[in-house]
Amino acid sequence: MSARQDILNGKFKDSATAKAALRAAGGTGGTAELFASFVGYAAENWNYSAQSGAQTAAGLLAGEGTKNVACGTLREALKIMMREDLSLTAVNTDINEYFLTKHGLTCFDPKVKGNVGNHGENKFDLACHFSTHYFVETGGKYYDACLTAVYGSPDGPIGHRTRLVMGSINLRKAGTGPSFVVFRQIPGRTVPGFGTVWEILTPAECKKSGVLSATDLQALKNDPDVKVGKLL
Repeated sequence: MSARQDILNGKFKDSATAKAALRAAGGTGGTAELFASFVGYAAENWNYSAQSGAQTAAGLLAGEGTKNVACGTLREALKIMMREDLSLTAVNTDINEYFLTKHGLTCFDPKVKGNVGNHGENKFDLACHFSTHYFVETGGKYYDACLTAVYGSPDGPIGHRTRLVMGSINLRKAGTGPSFVVFRQIPGRTVPGFGTVWEILTPAECKKSGVLSATDLQALKNDPDVKVGKLL
């Protein structure tokens, strides 16, 4: 049986993940039930991957078994079902900038905990740091199957936007003044779902010997936010 038919039959609608998705979608109604069944199926059968190769949404729904799925493919599959199985008007919502997800958002794939951690802790479960993210809007609500959530605005999953540190390709930043933090991409490190991994650095940690390369430290010292806040 195809993934699509299993979703329509509600094969995994009673799973904990599906029930959480149903609550996020309001608890009742055809759209909420489809969303819950879709996410429940995804949690049991699909793996999240930031890059899922040539997998298409139509192929995902027509097939069965384990698949690697990026959020864009997941969104397209949900949109197809909303349009064709519920006759809804469903449109794309895209976030095409770097951001950290809000606390409490959970990937449909239980193996995926995030790709951001504190310096030195070797745990990367504080948030997801996305460069792009895709979900679908219908009826004034934004359905994010990847993060098992429904939002009231297109900025729903954004906890903090991050910005490039001028002069560096490894460092990004968020906040200003006392809340200013730096995010360093850890070369060669991967975690489930992500090919890039980031550690959070406070200004004090940035100054410690061996934490940053000389080039990155100088770029950080030259950054306008650092200069204005006199952080280094």
